[in-house]
Amino acid sequence: MTRRWGAPAALAMAAALLGAGPAVAKIGSCDAPILLGTTISETGPFSTLTDNWKKMTEIFFEEVNNAGGIYVEACKKKLPVKILIYDDQSSPSTATSLFEKMASVDNVDFFVGPDWTSLGLPVPTVAERHQIPIVTANVATPSAYQRGLKYMWGTPYPVVPLWSQRYFEMLTKVEPKPKTIFFVTHDNPVMKGITDYWAPKAEEQGIKIVGRELFPADAKDFSAIILKIRAAKPDIVYIASFDNVSAPLVQQMRQQRVKAMDVHHTMLTGALARQVGQDIEGMTGELAWYPDVGGPHSELVKKVLERSKVDMFESIFTMGRIASYLVMVQAIERAGAVDREKVREVLTKGTFEAPPGPVVFNENGFPTTNGAFTIQIQNGKVAVVWPQTAAKVIWPSPTWK
Repeated sequence: MTRRWGAPAALAMAAALLGAGPAVAKIGSCDAPILLGTTISETGPFSTLTDNWKKMTEIFFEEVNNAGGIYVEACKKKLPVKILIYDDQSSPSTATSLFEKMASVDNVDFFVGPDWTSLGLPVPTVAERHQIPIVTANVATPSAYQRGLKYMWGTPYPVVPLWSQRYFEMLTKVEPKPKTIFFVTHDNPVMKGITDYWAPKAEEQGIKIVGRELFPADAKDFSAIILKIRAAKPDIVYIASFDNVSAPLVQQMRQQRVKAMDVHHTMLTGALARQVGQDIEGMTGELAWYPDVGGPHSELVKKVLERSKVDMFESIFTMGRIASYLVMVQAIERAGAVDREKVREVLTKGTFEAPPGPVVFNENGFPTTNGAFTIQIQNGKVAVVWPQTAAKVIWPSPTWK
């Protein structure tokens, strides 16, 4: 079930509702469908990250309903699920007004989404005011959760403290072992946070840092940085950057014949592959999950991805979205009733299942277990190489020798 709400009308509605108290939920209902509400950035600057997510969301809950719905113990039966989907236009004010409408007019039972920290800061205050549990998706900034909110949880993948955990674990197993590393970082808060976290970890493993360089988002000429890389001769070049920003860096490293055991990119994606072509061959990176890995609920997720034509390598934030749905479905089932407070209690104490592994929240609702798999581009295809699966890492990377 999908509806749209234009921005002007939504804002007007929000203004009229600012003084509203908690909406009346259908507590204990065994007749009405369970009603979830969400927004997706179908337009605006974030829309490039959400291709086919609306269809994917509809198909996800269609598959849940095809299996009978969500079992509710108090009703002794499964209840169907409906989801309202609005376009937040990548705008914090629009998203906030839409969640206000869903709480006060649509009378949803629970919230899932939205994505992005800029939306994830204001929207949960709506959930808090109406006492509606919300499992946000790709809201990765820890400070968004450190506000004493009691109705907010999130499922971003990966979180910074776990971003490259498996990669650095892999580095302890490969032969020959790398001894030096050079960090090249996009001047962005998230990417600087990744480097600031993982550079000390590298040193703890006995890998010497031989360079740290920062570059702006509009950089086109990387000659100066590449000269420093070549002079330092690192075993690993670690690029902490968003994909599109770093395309010229990867291309110029190839043109200037940089040599290394491995070139690692924290955001190795289909978008980067399309820009740099064969230059991406042999590089390693992170991916939240890939269908080859399997895991809890993987058959459901694979079916949803196939039907909606969403590829995890092309849409790397997809697992954050899907995990928010999986967690909410499990929380309702474990609560045993369509009851906001019971669901809140379950979310506060529970461990939940998703294809990448268990989802566990800390006392603020921030996930402590959402890491990433290490991938390598082998013969133009994504291969999950750590933890070890059917594919094995090719080390040192033959294309960077």
